[in-house]
Amino acid sequence: MTITSHIDTRWGTYNSHAYSNGNCLPLTALPWGMNAFCLQTTDQQGNCFFNPYEPIYQGIRLTHQPSPWLGDFATFLMTPVTGSLSQETLFHRQSSYKTSSAIFRPDLLSVKSNRFQITSQVTPSLYGANYHFSSETKNPISLVLFAPDHACYTITDDYHLTICLHNASETQADHFTFYMNLAFSAPLTQAGQLNGDQFIAGKTFDCLNGHIRLDFAETEVEIKLGTSYISQEQAQYHLSQIGDFQTTLSQASQFWEDKLNRITIEDNEHSDQKNFFYHCLYRTLLFPQTFHEVTKTGDIVHFDTHSGAPKPGRYYTNNGYWDTFRTTYPLYSLLYPDQYQHFLEGILSHYQDTGFLPKWLSPDERGIMPGTLVDGVIADAASKGLGKTLLPQLLQAMLDTRNTEDPSQRYGRHGAKDYQQLGYLPNCYHESVSHSLDYAYSDWCIGQVAKILGNEKLASSLIQSSKSYRQLFDPDTGYMRSKDKEGHFKATFSPYAWGLDYAECSAIQATLGALHDFDGLIELMGGKKAFTEYLDKLLTTEPLFECQNYGYEIHEMSEMAQANIGQLAISNQPSFHIPYLFQLSLRPEQTASLIHDIREHYFSPTYQAYPGDEDNGSLSAWYIFSCLGFYPICPGNPVYHLGIPAFDTIQLHLPTHNLQITSKTGDTEATNLHVHLDDQSVSTLNHHDLITATRLHFHINHSKETQ
Repeated sequence: MTITSHIDTRWGTYNSHAYSNGNCLPLTALPWGMNAFCLQTTDQQGNCFFNPYEPIYQGIRLTHQPSPWLGDFATFLMTPVTGSLSQETLFHRQSSYKTSSAIFRPDLLSVKSNRFQITSQVTPSLYGANYHFSSETKNPISLVLFAPDHACYTITDDYHLTICLHNASETQADHFTFYMNLAFSAPLTQAGQLNGDQFIAGKTFDCLNGHIRLDFAETEVEIKLGTSYISQEQAQYHLSQIGDFQTTLSQASQFWEDKLNRITIEDNEHSDQKNFFYHCLYRTLLFPQTFHEVTKTGDIVHFDTHSGAPKPGRYYTNNGYWDTFRTTYPLYSLLYPDQYQHFLEGILSHYQDTGFLPKWLSPDERGIMPGTLVDGVIADAASKGLGKTLLPQLLQAMLDTRNTEDPSQRYGRHGAKDYQQLGYLPNCYHESVSHSLDYAYSDWCIGQVAKILGNEKLASSLIQSSKSYRQLFDPDTGYMRSKDKEGHFKATFSPYAWGLDYAECSAIQATLGALHDFDGLIELMGGKKAFTEYLDKLLTTEPLFECQNYGYEIHEMSEMAQANIGQLAISNQPSFHIPYLFQLSLRPEQTASLIHDIREHYFSPTYQAYPGDEDNGSLSAWYIFSCLGFYPICPGNPVYHLGIPAFDTIQLHLPTHNLQITSKTGDTEATNLHVHLDDQSVSTLNHHDLITATRLHFHINHSKETQ
C-alpha cells in the first residue's frame, strides 16, 4: 500500500467561522502545485465551502484558497449532470454522494453522484489536471461550469474550450486573469449558457456569474486541463504536457510518494498516529503554491501583479510568513533543501518586483499580520548553508524592507521610522507589542545574514538593536506591555486581554516572543527560577481571556479554552515554541511529558484533526517536529531543542544519507532524558551535526532507576 492511500484529505475539514479544527480543505494537488481541486458541498457558507458531514456534491472546485480568512481567487466549479435542469442555481443541480466509497487522497479525488449516477475523478498535474467522468446510466454526460464574477468562454473547435477567469478575493492587478485550456475526449454537441444563449465556435462570450452547460453524446468523458496566469498560449503549452488519466494519476502518485518517503516510520503498533503523521506531511507540502511557469523555450517566468506584466524568475504564492517561518521552512531545510533554494528565488522575485520582501501573499501582498517574518526564512536558510549565492541580494532586500516605509502600509514595516527612533513601536500603532518583538527578531535575523556574509559592523549594530524589545518589559507586572511615544506604559492593563497591543494572543503568550534572546528574557524575568515559575503558572492558570479589544470572542480564544492547557494556546503560532522553553528552565523534563500529552490529546486522524487553524502547513510541521523529537525554537539559529519521539524507529532520508531516530522511552514521566547523536551525548542538536549523523537515540531513565 502506498502512503497516499492511507491519507484522507478530509481530516481537519470540519470547521466554522467561530471554531477551527484546522480550517483545512480536502485538497487534491501536487506538492507546491499551481492548482488544487476540492469537492464543494455548499455555496451558502462563504469561504467555508466544504463540510465533511454533509454528503452534498455541488461540483469539483478548482481552488487557490490558502485560508478561509483570505478567500479564493481564480476559482472555477465543474459539475457533471444528465438530463434537463429546472433552474440554473447550484441547488437545483447538486446531488448527494456516497461518502463511504468516495476517495479523498492527495493524488486523487473520486466521487459518485447518487442523483445522476456519475463517478467524477480528478488527478492533478503541476499546471493543470485530468478529469474523468463516467455515467452508469445510458444518459449522456453534460458538464455545468460556473465561475464567479467575470469569465470569457471561447469554443475553438468541438474538442477544445478556452476560458479566461477574472476573479480574486483581492489583488493589486488591474486585469488579473487566469487562463484555462480544456481538451475533451469526446466532441461537444452543444454549449452555451444554462437555459440561455448557445455559443458559436470561434466567438468569445463574456459572462458575469454565468452558468455554462457543455453537452456530449457519450457516457464517458475525459478532460485535460492546462492553466496559466500569463497567457492562453502558456495554458495550451501546459495542456500539451498532460497525458491520459491513468498516466497523470501515476505521475501524481509517484511525485507524492517521493516527497512523503523522505520520512519512513517503522512502527506497526501506532498505525493511526502513523497515518496522521503522513497526513501532516501532506499538509505541509501543499503551500506555498507555484505561481511561476516554464515556457516552451525553458525560461522561468511569472506574472507580476505589481506591474501587470510577465517577469523572469520563480514566484510562489499563498503563504503567510508570520505563520510558516516558525516550523514549515525549518522542516523544508531539513528534508527538502533544494526546494528551499527555489523558495528563496521566489522571495527575491517579489522584492525585485515591488521593492519589498513579502509578508502574506494571496496571490500578491495582502499586508496583514505583524512584522516582516520572511526575514526568519532567509536567516534560517543562511544559518544552514542554503541559498549562498542569493544571500548578498537577500541581505539588501532585508535592509530595504526594514528601512523603507510604505505610505500604503501594505509592504514592509508599519511605523518603521518610529520604531528605529524609539527602539519599539508605540501603542498608537495596532498590535504594537507584537510588532516590536517581531521587528527585534527580524533585526537579529538580518544581523545573522550580515555576519555570515562577513559584514561584522552591520551585524553588530543590528544584533544590538535587536535587544531593544527589552524596554517593553514591565518588571512590576512581569509582562511585555505597550508604551506611548513618551515611553510611558499604558495606564490600564490586564494580562488576559487579547488584541489591541498583541496579535492573536495576550501579554501572557507574547511575553515569551523574544525568540532570538531567551537568555536576555530570562535575565529580565529574574533568572531561571522566575522563568520556570512563569512557565508553570502559564500551564496552571485557568484559560481565561478578555475580548473587549476585539469586541467579540475570536476563535483562537475559544480553542485555547477548549484545549484547557492553562494559557498555552497551542492552536496558534505565538504558543508553538512554549512547550520547548522548559528545556531552558529548571525543569527540562516537563517538555517531554507536555509534548506527549499534546500529541495524544489534541491531534487525531478525524475531521476534527487539529486544535486550531492549520495555517499553510505550520501546525502540521509543528506536529512533525514534535514526533521527530526536536524543535527549532528560533529559526536563524541552527539549533534544535529536544522533545520526545512518537515512534520507536524513524528514518530521515536526507539528501546525502539516512538518519535513523530511535527511541526507548517507555512512558514520559521522566526525570532523565538521555540523547545521543551517533556516540556523542547532546542536550541540544546543531543542524549541521544532525544532517551528517547516522543515528539519533533517545533513552529515558525513570526516577526509580536513578535512586
